[in-house]
Amino acid sequence: IFKSEFQRFIIYHLKQKNMDTAVTIIGLVITILIAIPLYFVIRGNNTDKKKIKAIQALYNPENTFDFEETEKQNKKVFSIDKKNKALLFIDFNPKETLSKFIDLNQIVGCHLLYTTDVKTNKTVKIEFELLYKRINHKEVFTVYDAKFDPMNQVCLFEDEKLAKNWRQKINSLLV
Repeated sequence: IFKSEFQRFIIYHLKQKNMDTAVTIIGLVITILIAIPLYFVIRGNNTDKKKIKAIQALYNPENTFDFEETEKQNKKVFSIDKKNKALLFIDFNPKETLSKFIDLNQIVGCHLLYTTDVKTNKTVKIEFELLYKRINHKEVFTVYDAKFDPMNQVCLFEDEKLAKNWRQKINSLLV
């Protein structure tokens, strides 16, 4: 009786250990599956922040501007200095990063331009149009472009909302 009890005891604990090992392995795999993408997201955000700071410094060598408000969405960045009335737009979508620095003291108006596809009646492009005071010149830059929207107009709503929000902020400073 003692020998069979002892064997049952050993077999029970060996099965228990195997189960503990399996649970531990499953836990580690799940942790790794969550941790790796999270690591890359955090690293990407830090890289973008460094790029944004570098571009801001490029347009602000004498530290005269304080871009106190910065908004980033879908590889588009808007930064504004309300006190000195300056706008910085950065687009990381094209092969080469596009950045535009605009002195809002020289701007009289800001509008959004929509381009739609005639066949599908879908918006394919949203652009900012800034009108200069003194010279008959317009500054136009793209906020949404369907060719950079891989999931077919998923970013359209967000980018349109971003553009409308920043158009309102810019127009409030032009008064």
